[in-house]
Amino acid sequence: MIIEWYEDDRSKVRSLFDTHKHGRAIMFPALDHGRGRLWANSLETPTVARLQLVVINALAGDSSSPDAVELIRMIEPLQLVFGPDEEWSKIIKDLWGERIGVQQRTLFSPDSLDLNHLRQLRDEVPSTYMLERMDLETIRRLDKREAMHIPTFFGSSEDFYNQGIAYCVKHQGEVVSMASTFTPFTNEFEIQVDTPVAEHRRKGLATVASAALIIHALEEGITPHWDAANEASIHLALKLGYTNPSPWEVYYLKPPE
Repeated sequence: MIIEWYEDDRSKVRSLFDTHKHGRAIMFPALDHGRGRLWANSLETPTVARLQLVVINALAGDSSSPDAVELIRMIEPLQLVFGPDEEWSKIIKDLWGERIGVQQRTLFSPDSLDLNHLRQLRDEVPSTYMLERMDLETIRRLDKREAMHIPTFFGSSEDFYNQGIAYCVKHQGEVVSMASTFTPFTNEFEIQVDTPVAEHRRKGLATVASAALIIHALEEGITPHWDAANEASIHLALKLGYTNPSPWEVYYLKPPE
């Protein structure tokens, strides 16, 4: 039987997620600060659990438990889901069959990041552009449809300003590229990069903004993680100095036809 976890103390469930290699910078701040929805198969001795952050679902615990299947059946179509190992992935694939959708991702190691290299990249700002750390007024003026992670995971512009970090490149006073923390965080975060206007792409602006954000993190003792969803993101990660690309998969249930 699956029960939603309403207790403030999530320590009994938190340890189930320890084996995860992916999404840790998203999961653990949420678990520690009571964000997202949480389900488990027991309030006293849970062996399986599911953490949901808007449309992202992380599964954890003993995949051989019958409750593992029940957890997966609860997930609505088009929500992203992943487990810590191949056993969980096999259950998801077997259960969803032909309706399964797969999102290919690539996780990189931040251990090789070099501040000198990043500072060189940060300083390569084209002459008609300006690099800035984003202030509250700039965040308020953003088109949130182009930076959906802000309303989705932070809520308001004020919450994003207080709980996140963002750097942007401006052209004639308007933000044309930005790199920021993807969700609220503690001592590590995932990076979100956006260059929404086509005419400003392929000019190295995402590189500049990303390098500035990563430098800020490293100087503050924060670990910046990079998890790429496409070839452009993979290329940028390698350019910035991330190494050891590790492909993995996220799944979603396609709606019935």
